[in-house]
Amino acid sequence: MTSASAINPYDAVAYPGHSFSQTHPSRLATIAHFHGMSPAPTSAMRVLELGCGRGGNLIPMAAQHPASRFLGIDLSGDSVRQARANAAELGLSNLEFRQEDILALTPELGRFDYIIAHGVYSWVPDAVRERIIALYGELLAPQGVAYVSYNALPGCRLRDMARDIMLYAVRDIEDPRERVRVARAVLKEVAEASDPASYHGMALRQRLEHIGELPDNVLYHDDLNPGARAFALHEVLSVAERHDLQFLAEASFPNAYGGARGAAQQVLAQIPIEEAARREQMLDLLIGRTFRQTLLCRADVPLRRGIAADALRPYWHAADVKPSPRKAEEEDRPGVEHFVFGEGVRLAVDLPLCRAALTILGRIWPASIHWDDLAAQSCRAAGIEDGPERAREIGRLEEALMAIFKAGLLDIRLDPPVLTSAISEKPVASGIARWQASTALEVTDLRHRSVQLDSVVVRKFVCLLDGSRDQRMLLDDMNAFLAEARGAGNGAADLPERATAEEVAMHLKDVARLGLLRA
Repeated sequence: MTSASAINPYDAVAYPGHSFSQTHPSRLATIAHFHGMSPAPTSAMRVLELGCGRGGNLIPMAAQHPASRFLGIDLSGDSVRQARANAAELGLSNLEFRQEDILALTPELGRFDYIIAHGVYSWVPDAVRERIIALYGELLAPQGVAYVSYNALPGCRLRDMARDIMLYAVRDIEDPRERVRVARAVLKEVAEASDPASYHGMALRQRLEHIGELPDNVLYHDDLNPGARAFALHEVLSVAERHDLQFLAEASFPNAYGGARGAAQQVLAQIPIEEAARREQMLDLLIGRTFRQTLLCRADVPLRRGIAADALRPYWHAADVKPSPRKAEEEDRPGVEHFVFGEGVRLAVDLPLCRAALTILGRIWPASIHWDDLAAQSCRAAGIEDGPERAREIGRLEEALMAIFKAGLLDIRLDPPVLTSAISEKPVASGIARWQASTALEVTDLRHRSVQLDSVVVRKFVCLLDGSRDQRMLLDDMNAFLAEARGAGNGAADLPERATAEEVAMHLKDVARLGLLRA
């Protein structure tokens, strides 16, 4: 007799479910628009997610866009039941979850503007992989965008060296916990016994370090699935072409050269800009990319390749950036300011208008500002009046921001996230974040990112931000919570005695910086 868990391991071990910012329709629409498409507005769209799990990715989207429709499909009955319960608890009527086999889906589902399959393609049988791409061809709207992620070659060749060792060790073990325990132990033993100076030994040690950071349920599904496969981009695109689809871009757009440096960039630059897929495949060969998030569209859609000088003008801009003191080793030059981005990248900026723009972006982060407003405010801050000089300086600003954009440090959107960095009299946190914070430290921000709250005190604080309390009331309710927690005695030793008005103000700034406050 075959056990239910053997039929569907996701019922035996739940996969962690949370939001993936790169899959959000707002991001997909922006990339499509950048390439000359006319994507469906996020205010009125149909979205399908294949392999939706417990709804951690789809539910925040549906809550953010109540006038749009969302459908999640998953084979796991346990996951679908939990997703339905979560949606019902939140009162979401624009969202449906179905327990279905991808192989059984038909065109009767209708057309969708955005279709997402994240973390599915590499981990299902060949027939299901083929059907996923076929469904894109059948269900995608004329200006629709499909997202598919998968382990990529050739980078995963190194990962598979460790995976082969673990799979051999657990070949006769069925219990999920025991498979994970044995896999970790055997890889550690083999990696540490291998020659550290050899290519093989270095690769095993590096993978051992990475696996040490993975939760057990991720390791169980991602690395200990014997049927999992990695794919070269051209293999996936070959399947897509059979279903009248074409390569649009990567969801990691616009950082087209990725980790390529020096001579590698020169190799890529020799490939015509119109041959985007060939460029991307060569990039993988040069940098050994291990994971891809590929966007597809219909083959008959004309696409605009390359980046025009004024390409940033239609969009809302955001950047996690702030001024930074000059380091001792950095040259001290008059008129130069130093900035550091959230990714740790440092820039020395001497262009007055760019200094002003980065200061503005840093001050309002994580909120966005439209290009027109950013240019106007930067000119005022830099004291640039109307006239020929203004147009010339704005052109120089565009060049500077374009370089920052190409480095992946500037976020652009067709529509801005509905969030604010300003603290109102009675601040309101995202309803999804308040609901999540009632039971967990991980919440979804209004940029569709997963963020961590650092304590039970902050969790409670977020829950209180429902728009009914000013700062004085928040202070009173936080102190009532602390008093009740001390009375209950559960973990109270780790809690402060009392909250202060200064702490409430600090928490509000932190919550705003996390992207949790609704505009």
